[in-house]
Amino acid sequence: EENLWMFDLGEPSLEPIPAFLTKFLMSFFHALGMEDDEKGDWVVRFEQDENGKLRLTDTTKELLPKVISSFNITVDRLINELFDGYEKVRVLLVRYVVTQLISDSAFCIEKWRTKGGGDESRSDHQYYLEKWLWRALWDIYASEELRRRYLTRMMFKRQLENRHLDSFLG
Repeated sequence: EENLWMFDLGEPSLEPIPAFLTKFLMSFFHALGMEDDEKGDWVVRFEQDENGKLRLTDTTKELLPKVISSFNITVDRLINELFDGYEKVRVLLVRYVVTQLISDSAFCIEKWRTKGGGDESRSDHQYYLEKWLWRALWDIYASEELRRRYLTRMMFKRQLENRHLDSFLG
């Protein structure tokens, strides 16, 4: 139950560290969007409430804090061991992961479209095209969660530091 599966890294090859780290760190969140259900389809991470608004499923609400914790531990170790504790790398790593998740979302929407999604005459023969849209939505949600938790907090912290009077007194 508590196994780590790495996937979607492609054929073994020499990779620049930023490219590998981006794919590796993105997979913490990306994996939730590609988890198989009992029918072999991908698990949908959202449900609709009585007003039609989407919210995370209870299972996702349980898993997400564990994923975030694992992500944080891993990023901390990478910064300490690969980048000699240089904390400014954290922002760059998170930005790369956010960008990769958005890119994967665009890939999912394109996959849905090329398989006939949105085209009544072409989509009848395709099975469960919605999975691509649900996965795209998950990638967007995960990227926004990362942006909100890390990048926005860091930006406001810097703004407060710059506004503090002591910072002007050299």
